[in-house]
Amino acid sequence: MNHRNQQEDACHSTVAIIGGGFSGAMLAVQLLRGAEGNIHIVLIEPDPLPGRGVAYRTQFHSHLLNVRAKNMSAYPDAPDHFVKWAQQNYSMFVTPNDFLPRPLYGQYIHSEFQTARRSHPGRLRCIPDEAVCLARLGDVTEIGLASGHVLVADKLVLAFGHFPPGDLPFLNQTPSSPRYVANPWSANIALHANRDKSVLLIGSGLTSVDVAIELRARGFEGTIHMLSRRGLLPQSHQATAPFPPFWSDNSPRTVRGLLRLIRLQVKSAEAHGSDWRAVIDSLRPVTQKIWQTLPTVEQRRFLRHLRSYWDVHRHRVAEQIGDELSRQLQSGEIQMHAGRITEYKEDDAGLEVAYRDRNSGQVTKLLVDRVINCTGPDSDYRRVASPLLKDLMNKGLARPDELSLGLAVSDDGAVLDEQDTPSEFLYALGPLRKGRLWETIAVPELRVQVAELAKLLLAACQSKDVEVAARAVGTERSNRQYQ
Repeated sequence: MNHRNQQEDACHSTVAIIGGGFSGAMLAVQLLRGAEGNIHIVLIEPDPLPGRGVAYRTQFHSHLLNVRAKNMSAYPDAPDHFVKWAQQNYSMFVTPNDFLPRPLYGQYIHSEFQTARRSHPGRLRCIPDEAVCLARLGDVTEIGLASGHVLVADKLVLAFGHFPPGDLPFLNQTPSSPRYVANPWSANIALHANRDKSVLLIGSGLTSVDVAIELRARGFEGTIHMLSRRGLLPQSHQATAPFPPFWSDNSPRTVRGLLRLIRLQVKSAEAHGSDWRAVIDSLRPVTQKIWQTLPTVEQRRFLRHLRSYWDVHRHRVAEQIGDELSRQLQSGEIQMHAGRITEYKEDDAGLEVAYRDRNSGQVTKLLVDRVINCTGPDSDYRRVASPLLKDLMNKGLARPDELSLGLAVSDDGAVLDEQDTPSEFLYALGPLRKGRLWETIAVPELRVQVAELAKLLLAACQSKDVEVAARAVGTERSNRQYQ
């Protein structure tokens, strides 16, 4: 390689993004839109259609977004972008308040990704592979792939998205069974949908709702049982009048105090013709700040006692979904159970699951044809099936946060190593920041996070360009002196 080619390669700043869901795909888009220097982007994602992730990979249009179209723009500086796109590419009758199909949103993100890629030819490379390890060599990072290939990058962004639910404790002594589905987002739930007469979904949150919708869409006509410790289903959206902000820096810093404050505001909202939804929504812009002002002991108390109640009120379903759930509950097609599982066994007749009822304390038994783990994404990264995360933690380059909700990160998303030092090359996006931000899984928060990280990475790459150019000029002057 001649001297000039070495200089040109040195001027290339490469950002590697691991994960091609919303966060990874839109980070690539934002980097391409803002790039002025010789930045190159590598997206490592097994799915051939980046932008969909777990949430938007579904093929069923009965899976609806949980947020109105007006709040689903991929760009924080263009709030009506998705609505306009949907009107042009789906239906001219789309309104800002519609809850649109999730597959459509996946098409939207993939379309933005492809448009940005075509507009910047040669800048973005997609690699259908899995990153399994890395090694830091000077100022660059070598990324080992499952295929055996190695990539080199200046900056690395972890945008994994959600991992499947963790193993259930009562299955530790139970042999694996085709009647048990460990991953609710796998194709396994379709295998016997038409032959089963009853299915038990362990968990009753958004994952269970999605699985119930999919089962019906696949033609399952039997009974769907949902079992969780508290027996709570996500609430549905309803139109409400906006409620004024009420949280301030002088508000309580305890879970008990905040609960009391919110209940007072709900009473006030009801007195003025609104309801609790408006109160919860008014907290949305400051939820991350509230979380960060709570001492760790209070965060743990919230997770132990109030998390389930917060989730079903904060993460609501579309009105159409809520109405259909209510109908099936009333008809008995869906049956809710609240309690803790005490026994789990299988015989020729099916799976027998015993649980202690939360209200009566009595042990009740359910005999079903299939059990699906719908307890929600596993966020304890010490046990998830990710070779790369294991490699990072084994090398001391990353560690779980104190609450085991994600990775320990700094305010700008830099991953903290085992000495709590922010990385200069490794960053995290989305659910991996949950321990620090709590609210970091919905598009309105993710799009801001993506835009801010893109600015940080672009600035770092431009700084490198200036530094390399300065070194090149110095080298050229020195060469002339000795000619």
